[in-house]
Amino acid sequence: MVWEVEHRGLRSVLVGTAHFFPYRFRTAIRGLIRGADVVLLEGPLDEHSRRKVVAAGSARRGASLHDALDADTKSRINIILGAPPPSAGASAFLWSVLHGNAPPAPDEDIRQLEPWMAFFRIWTEYRRRDGWIYSVDLDAAESAAAIKKDMRALETIEEQIATLGRIPLDRMVHFLKNVDWESYRRGYVRHYLDGDLVALTAMAMAFPSYCEPVIEERDPVLVERMTPSLERGNAIAFVGIMHCRGLIALLRARGLTVTGPPTS
Repeated sequence: MVWEVEHRGLRSVLVGTAHFFPYRFRTAIRGLIRGADVVLLEGPLDEHSRRKVVAAGSARRGASLHDALDADTKSRINIILGAPPPSAGASAFLWSVLHGNAPPAPDEDIRQLEPWMAFFRIWTEYRRRDGWIYSVDLDAAESAAAIKKDMRALETIEEQIATLGRIPLDRMVHFLKNVDWESYRRGYVRHYLDGDLVALTAMAMAFPSYCEPVIEERDPVLVERMTPSLERGNAIAFVGIMHCRGLIALLRARGLTVTGPPTS
């Protein structure tokens, strides 16, 4: 999921990331970053930002995801959240963002969370138990910091929190109740490893965050903020894979050449 971006002979790189994944690509990431002058991340991943996410998601002020779910779905969630967790993996930082450093709990505990925090707590815990303990974004940030690269976030944490709050509740309910979690999880891994953005996008349309506030409304903002660095060349941008189809179309519309895996 890597594309080359060219502007007047100056080359940069766009990487479509998996925010959580059962495999890691540190060697490849370090190789890509080593030659870059600037590393662009979708958002900040520091401890201060983590605390802001936890605080924003931990005190519900409106509708409850818990109350919107049927009894069978809650029972399934209880099995996932109530089981003893396995030992922590290498990317515990990102998991703690969604768990607030708390151990897994039965479904009643999600009643007090903002719907987006409740959903991602359920979904990430489900995947974590099957080894989804890595993050392309975090590995990129850690690799860039280790070799003292110039790192810049394309969005503030406040912008990202506001976006999470706009994910429709009914999309979360539909996914938890009606989508085959196992099939979705396995399909995501297969398509990402295959570099098949078309199949990955088609499947991901059922995911709650594949919605206008998260994708269509943010793509132009991300492109606007990354374009100056890409035009100067020797930049590398790490952005969630579901944005890449839209970003590539917008970059091409601005006159940049983008080559790599097919996008449509």
